[in-house]
Amino acid sequence: MGMPKQICRGITKWKNFLIVFLVPLILLPIVTTIDTKPARCAYGVLVIGTYWVLEVMPLAATSLLPVVLFPMLGVMPVQKICQSYFKDTLMLFLGSLVVAVAVERWDLHRRIALRALTLVGPQPRWLMLGIMFPCWFLSMWMSNTATTAMMVPILNAILKQIKEAREIGLSAEKNMVETSFTNGKNEDDAIQDKGANGDTNTIEMQKLMKKEPIEIEEEVGPIRSEDKEFIQLAKTFSLCVAFSANIGGVATLTGTPPNIVFKGIAEDEFKIYDMDSGITFANWLVIGLPLSIVCFIFLWGWMQFYFDGKKCFPCVARGEEGSYDNVKKFLHTEYLSLGSMTFAEKLVLGDFVLLAVLWITRNPQFVPGWGALFPKKYITDSVPAILMAVLLFILPSQPPGFLKKQQLNCTKAAESQDDEVIGNDEVVVQLDKAKKDEYVPLLNWGVVNEKLAWGVILLMGGGFALADACKASGLSNTIAESLSFLAGIPPWVSVLMLTFIVAAITNITSNAATTTIFVPIVFHLAIQLGVHPLFFMIPITLSASFAFLLPVGTPPNAIVFSTGYLTIKDMVFGGAVVNIVTVLIMNLCFNAYISPFLGLSVFPEALRTPIVNGTLLKNGTLLLVNNTLNAGYTITP
Repeated sequence: MGMPKQICRGITKWKNFLIVFLVPLILLPIVTTIDTKPARCAYGVLVIGTYWVLEVMPLAATSLLPVVLFPMLGVMPVQKICQSYFKDTLMLFLGSLVVAVAVERWDLHRRIALRALTLVGPQPRWLMLGIMFPCWFLSMWMSNTATTAMMVPILNAILKQIKEAREIGLSAEKNMVETSFTNGKNEDDAIQDKGANGDTNTIEMQKLMKKEPIEIEEEVGPIRSEDKEFIQLAKTFSLCVAFSANIGGVATLTGTPPNIVFKGIAEDEFKIYDMDSGITFANWLVIGLPLSIVCFIFLWGWMQFYFDGKKCFPCVARGEEGSYDNVKKFLHTEYLSLGSMTFAEKLVLGDFVLLAVLWITRNPQFVPGWGALFPKKYITDSVPAILMAVLLFILPSQPPGFLKKQQLNCTKAAESQDDEVIGNDEVVVQLDKAKKDEYVPLLNWGVVNEKLAWGVILLMGGGFALADACKASGLSNTIAESLSFLAGIPPWVSVLMLTFIVAAITNITSNAATTTIFVPIVFHLAIQLGVHPLFFMIPITLSASFAFLLPVGTPPNAIVFSTGYLTIKDMVFGGAVVNIVTVLIMNLCFNAYISPFLGLSVFPEALRTPIVNGTLLKNGTLLLVNNTLNAGYTITP
């Protein structure tokens, strides 16, 4: 019996190594029995997809495999595969990540989070809103991973203050009970005298007094019960951080990798028909922001019910509002400790706001934007993203010398006041810094190189390479043809089914990988069904961001799970309802206002006449090259 156990343990320890070699061998019959380009591409996709799902190696490392597999399988030349790793949409994402690094370096995100928390009440219901809102808002503009990592220490500090306040309150309550029992014992003789006169009420009181020691022991019970409530509160707050970060990313085009992946694939697919996808930062904000707000409001309500469905924050209902005053004081102290906004913070905030304005006004569509000043297709959202990112390497983190002299005089004048707050040593340090006239930019490459999410960029590049391979081999079209049975189903029902499937899959694999696989498939499926491709592509993309069930679903889930407050059961129970309802809300919003806003009820006639190698094909007939369909497209006339 010992030997089999040792073998099992050895296999468990080396399972990732074994999977790396066994998966290609197990899937090899796909290539040997069906020697076609779509089959060879399917083999590569299945190998890479299995590695992604099982995470046998880092996701970024797995994302490099298309450079090896697809050229060796004869699917695409390596030059075209490598081009997929740095597309226009990736430059857009890169620029937004650099701005996010600047926000993180100068602690601007922490200032925003603490400010939001000081504006709400100290009760758990409002603290929850104060925790959720900055996570939700910041995740629109920066990595939800960085947002969650920033919020977790603040969350732990808040929970520590709540726990200490509750322990003090419960200890005081216990002392009061013990004091009243001692006083009651001194009056025991008087009660017994009255009881001797036959008063039934006093006899019952006498019985109760005899049981008083048991009642005191039972008073210890609620302390354990209150501790359970605190643990449930910690679980609820932890889930709020992760879930609000996931929902916030949906609102903007750069908020989450699936949105960027969708943008890149949509541009490539529509380009074949000499069309523009029509997706910009501005109109995606119109699409995503209202949806994100509705989901955020639902999440806030559900998390309150999740804490305690029957009592709904019982610790507040029992009149313990005063015990949370320490939390409010702590948050105000933390916020005040940041001091006034520094010169660097103001510049970073200005850069951040200006970037958002440039994105929104480039092509607002209802009026000509500043992008119309340049030739068509010369300017995209990646241009302002890179411009504002590069400016961060130029703008100084300290004011110039002539401004510093004024600042130095103000600092000296306020030195006596500052002594009371920050101490003489700190004043000296500030004066020394003010006297220096050094040029230090807001960002340097060392900071960016250390904090930038290079792995995410490689993951998205690998996703684009995967999508390009599926398109070039015709695999996407083959899979779309196998789903042609959906033609007899109303499109909105098909979308509902597909979004639930994608939402389930994205809980066990990367949301970027899920989007990469499904978006090209539904593009071709929509064309075959005579439906606008965006009618399928947008809901699939949005549902890929709704991963609330498991820690592996998104990095924010994994971060809050690592705090130790949560179990898998907690996440599944709390996230299952959120997953189902958010997908339903998304489908409702999509049919209610997103589809009419984008005009997706009309099938573009241009999609019936694709451009292949610069030649317009008429009557829906595709050019045959070596008796095979070029690029694997089949268009219904």
